[in-house]
Amino acid sequence: MIPLLELHYLPCIQFFSKFQFADGIIIDDTEAFEKQSYRNRCTIAGANGVIDLIVPVHGSRKRIPIKEMEIDNHANWQHQHWQSIKSAYGKTPFFEHYDYRLQPVYEKPFQNLFDFNLELLLILLKIFKIDASKLVLKSEFQEMEYFDFRNKIHPKAKYNTEDNTFKPVRYQQAFEEKLGFIPNLSIIDLLFNVGVSEL
Repeated sequence: MIPLLELHYLPCIQFFSKFQFADGIIIDDTEAFEKQSYRNRCTIAGANGVIDLIVPVHGSRKRIPIKEMEIDNHANWQHQHWQSIKSAYGKTPFFEHYDYRLQPVYEKPFQNLFDFNLELLLILLKIFKIDASKLVLKSEFQEMEYFDFRNKIHPKAKYNTEDNTFKPVRYQQAFEEKLGFIPNLSIIDLLFNVGVSEL
């Protein structure tokens, strides 16, 4: 059965693990935005600990359809996010191998959160050599049977109790000596520290 997920910003490793065990992934483009979720945030590791990067949005207190959720572009958040990513991963072994694929997305204007997240996800799928045709939108396949993983992968949910198909595997992290190993960060933590060829 195909997993159904909400679309995340720079999804965590747990999100990407679903592509290993399924023939496809359904992204729910019909849901309402939910605040304090991975829909507009991701987690990376910097020299001083965990950093949450949050995309500012308009009207987060209302039940706005996810495809209509607009980004609040008054602040220079894209530049700030990219600088945080560069600061955290600029000296990792594989940053220069992949940064040029992601940086242009942070230099391009976006009005809609869903479009921004989807563009990043498609780039990451290509980098990890995952067939993008495995990704379908719920609105286009209403009759498909699926396993509902929506909100199972959540900043406030424990991956070891909410999702028994995901077991984090230790890998070398940039600040592991200082911070210890931090599981289930954004997939870019794995990408920049380990690369694709090493997986």
